[in-house]
Amino acid sequence: MTNNRAAVTAGAFLLLLLTGCSDGGPASVPEPPSQGNVLDAADVLTPEQEQELNALIDGQNSRTDAARVAVLTVEDAGGSIEDYARSVASDWEVGDAGADNGVLVVADTGGRELRIETADGVREAFSDDDAEEVVEDVLEPAFGDEEYARGLTEAVDRIYGYAQGRDPVKEPFDWVLFGWVAGGVAVLLGGIVWLLAADSRRRRRISDEELRAAEAADPDLRLTEEQRAAYRKYRYSRRGDDAVSNPAVWLPLYVANPALYSGGTGGSASGSSFNGGGGFSGGGASGSY
Repeated sequence: MTNNRAAVTAGAFLLLLLTGCSDGGPASVPEPPSQGNVLDAADVLTPEQEQELNALIDGQNSRTDAARVAVLTVEDAGGSIEDYARSVASDWEVGDAGADNGVLVVADTGGRELRIETADGVREAFSDDDAEEVVEDVLEPAFGDEEYARGLTEAVDRIYGYAQGRDPVKEPFDWVLFGWVAGGVAVLLGGIVWLLAADSRRRRRISDEELRAAEAADPDLRLTEEQRAAYRKYRYSRRGDDAVSNPAVWLPLYVANPALYSGGTGGSASGSSFNGGGGFSGGGASGSY
């Protein structure tokens, strides 16, 4: 009887250890972007879209200190997206020191969840109700349609607008004129978007072939997913004869100087949203799509 009880106790303890290890707690906090204010870990943006989003944030940061916005996409936040977003915003120190004006936009594409995490100092101008409006009216519809760049761009623009005291403008339209103009513009933009998408797919195919060739030539070469994404962005933006087209040669250069060999925007530090901010106590809003 004693041996049976001991066996049951040991089995229960082992089961507790196993289930505890597999508990869906928050995912580990990634390193902040080496430059810029956007980390597209879920790889839902093209390099050009990421550069445009970074440029928008840099420009707003140079014009106002009402808010400092950063963007993160992940494939799995693991557990509560509220806890995850708060951990990331705090660890990244989004916002200006002492101002508590940071805002972090998080998209979990695996769990199809969204979160806008706001620091206490920005919530007077950009309230939790405002954050909920941005999530429901902007992020959810756009992500539901897989229009990730449009959703994030419009969300960032609205956040800065609210922080500066500007409500979204709703002006009446001349719908007849708009229909004629929109039709022509749609045809033109459709062609441009198709060309850009085709170019992005072609450049990704080239970089993936280079990665496979390098790994086949050197079985010890192991790039992380973040490094592979950085190499793709580098090869998208660097196409000349002076570009490094061998991942084995590129990797030590990237490790030594990520900003130069990641294909980023090269924005100045003055546009950074990571300036020692804090004050993330649970403000903001969440949603799903």
